[in-house]
Amino acid sequence: MATAQKTTIYGTINDEAMETLRRRMNVVHPIEEPFVRYINADSIRHAARAIGDSNPMWIDPEHAAKSRFGKLMAPPAILYGVSWGSWDMRRGEGLPGVHGLHARDRWTYYRPLLEGDEVSATKKLVGLEEKRGSYSGKAVMQIREFNFGNQRGEAVARCQMSALRVERHVGKGSNKYANTPKAKYTDEEIANIDDEVAAEIVRGSDTRYWEDVEVGEKMQPVVRGPLSVSDMIAWMMGMGSPHIRSGQYWLDYRRRTPKVAVPDPETRIPQAVERVHWDPFLAAEIGMPAPYDYGAQRGAWGTHLVTNWAGDDGWVAEVDIQYRGMNFLGDTIWLSGEVVDKWRGARTGTGYVETSIACINQRGENIMPGKAIVALPDRDRPLPNFPIDPDADLPGSE
Repeated sequence: MATAQKTTIYGTINDEAMETLRRRMNVVHPIEEPFVRYINADSIRHAARAIGDSNPMWIDPEHAAKSRFGKLMAPPAILYGVSWGSWDMRRGEGLPGVHGLHARDRWTYYRPLLEGDEVSATKKLVGLEEKRGSYSGKAVMQIREFNFGNQRGEAVARCQMSALRVERHVGKGSNKYANTPKAKYTDEEIANIDDEVAAEIVRGSDTRYWEDVEVGEKMQPVVRGPLSVSDMIAWMMGMGSPHIRSGQYWLDYRRRTPKVAVPDPETRIPQAVERVHWDPFLAAEIGMPAPYDYGAQRGAWGTHLVTNWAGDDGWVAEVDIQYRGMNFLGDTIWLSGEVVDKWRGARTGTGYVETSIACINQRGENIMPGKAIVALPDRDRPLPNFPIDPDADLPGSE
């Protein structure tokens, strides 16, 4: 007689769990187990490779030595390896067994991380909102604030990172994405995508001056895809993973937090919930027709678009992006943007530029709208000393 298949029990959003979360609001937790702590040629190169970013400021020591910094600089994306990829990022998050979908990142970058620096971070829960949706039914939007510093105690960056927590069994029954067509390409279409990937432009040492920028100016797109499991592996190799562990580390994690693992329905082997990014079974468990990218991965590609445009002498000061749709295995995305505004800071006179960010897939959907603020030098003066903070440069902010 066949053995009855066991049902996996997932977490739920209930009054008790919500009250526990409310008590955790604004409690500061240091990130004690980051994937990246030391900024050196290796960690910088791994972060750049994780997102396919060939900017010479990150990977070419000779190029970096001739820049105003005199040494290699880390791409902004490396901060995901300090926060998102840390083993203790989920500490204090609550709602065990309730799935999380990356919803929004709002980054403010104050100063660079250079070769030889050491980075640290703290996190706290700053926002909590109960919601309902066609996919998730009952859901909770959690907003976590990460603050990053260097070995001198200087502020490096801040990120407000939002996640939509949804009950897995509800998403599975929603059928919201059931009719999403699987991406398929001809050999000619793949060749065209390859050409568009190769057409990426890195501004580099060709300084972009504030006076020369015009509203309506478009950015050279960054193309990523078709999305493959290799992209997910490359991401984890450079940025780490909050859930992927081995041996005693995996056993200890499961015993401390049992709902981080989902038993395979056939073998009963516990699998990390993170397998939704490459395992069709686990993707189907939350109502997805296929595995999909990491939100942070897509966000890093968006910042990559802006650093390409800004060049070595510009400074990407803010990036605010929202994850509005899914990027499934096989999908291709075209990241683009254009200048929508420019102004001078009220306090420092720094020239700022605001750009839009769009992320259009092969179905014509914008799955990551956003914006960025870039500080650019003038022809007769460089950028001011760090920290650079557009919010502190607004009228009345003195």
